[in-house]
Amino acid sequence: MNRHLSALALLCATAAPLAAAPATPEGAAGIDRALRTYLGQTPGVIAVQPEEDNYAVTLDPAPWIALAGPGMTAEVSPLHFRLTDNGDGTWAVAQNGPVSIRLAVPGTLTFDAAADAMAMDCTFDTALMACRTSATTVSGVRSRQTQTDPDGTVTEVAYEVASVSAETSARAAVAGSGVDADMRYVAKSIAETIRVTPGAADAEAMPLSADITVANYAATAEAKAVRTEALYALLAWFVAHPSDAAIGADTDGLKATLRAALPFWSSVSGRFEAREVGVSTPFGAGSAESFAFALDMSGAINDGRFRESATVRGLKLPTELMPAWVPPLLPLEATIDVAVAGFDLAAPAALLLDSIGPDFEPDASFDAKLLAALLPEGKVKITLAPQGVQTPTYTLDYEGGFDAGPGLLPEGKVTVAATGIEATLEALNAAPEDVRSGAVPGVMMLRGMAKPAGVGRFVWDIEMTADGKVLVNGTDMSALATMQ
Repeated sequence: MNRHLSALALLCATAAPLAAAPATPEGAAGIDRALRTYLGQTPGVIAVQPEEDNYAVTLDPAPWIALAGPGMTAEVSPLHFRLTDNGDGTWAVAQNGPVSIRLAVPGTLTFDAAADAMAMDCTFDTALMACRTSATTVSGVRSRQTQTDPDGTVTEVAYEVASVSAETSARAAVAGSGVDADMRYVAKSIAETIRVTPGAADAEAMPLSADITVANYAATAEAKAVRTEALYALLAWFVAHPSDAAIGADTDGLKATLRAALPFWSSVSGRFEAREVGVSTPFGAGSAESFAFALDMSGAINDGRFRESATVRGLKLPTELMPAWVPPLLPLEATIDVAVAGFDLAAPAALLLDSIGPDFEPDASFDAKLLAALLPEGKVKITLAPQGVQTPTYTLDYEGGFDAGPGLLPEGKVTVAATGIEATLEALNAAPEDVRSGAVPGVMMLRGMAKPAGVGRFVWDIEMTADGKVLVNGTDMSALATMQ
């Protein structure tokens, strides 16, 4: 679907000199040629007709799917678009109607998906090579998939979404060339059902099932200095070289096209959050107020960076089958937030492009060069933002940073803090002996090494040195390990 929309957007720029109001057969032919540049030459996929001031474009994916080979059947609803030249360097692209797809591989897979309605409106800017604005709404989304494994195990997955809406915007990049763009996406009333029925060969296995609901799923994303024109050119290059042999015969062309597209973008970031999540299984029901995930990464630039975080709040795990001492130790909230910096993506990309050719065979020396280019200082810096876990009995949080690299020992500082140690010991004392005998002495030892930091709060300052020492609140733990 995204490939269709991207190609439609790009054809507006490519076909603009041929297309003018009113729509003409010549303009339709230009749009057809442009589309084939980005979607290939498969007969039956593309149809373009002039209709008064508009061009009616139909994309039918069925011929592509038929190329998958014998044994697969497919029924795919064509996508119908309306293109209008606004006369100011922009094009209006619109689509409205139901969509559906059905795939089947006898004895192995059936897949059905549909949406009662899907509407999209985009204002494509030929100078930006992107939609200046776009809005998409989808309702009545549903899918069914049944997969049968060779051992007879059957997995059934059903999925429904009441509504989906998405908006995008784009503008000339503030810094550098390309486009700055952002996206907002919301899906409501998501329900998923999973059923796994073991095959006859595994008679002792129990059927598994899970029902998952999400009241609201929202996502936002932002991209800076996306090289849209060069990325479309890269897509066109691969369409024009559809086989390994064709690619191998023009590695110089591939390298030139890739170089023009680098660094692809300067940065891409996004945040995704699911609210009011529920899970029901034969072992009990669980829920969460929210799950959130965030990502921030650079393009193929010298000053590379990557950050990832995940947060769960209001977590309730199924406790029906758990011993009484376990639930007080289970997390209610948890956060992970890790960043990596100090690596170079531009230098190894250039090294690869300079080296790759028809007879290129990487060896150990090349791998060493690639690693040296990726890590110009031989290490990266890993940063732990404030994060941790909260349970009914204790909290555990930590933050800090350290350097790490191949052949190097970690060097840096991390601070760990906890509350509720006494309550944790009380819960563990109710555990079976095999658990209690191992866990309780360990927790007591950690408490003894800590330094108090207020009522009921304990802190461990952990320092890792380049010579392999690990100091906890100033005590050399490596020396103690040697003494033992």
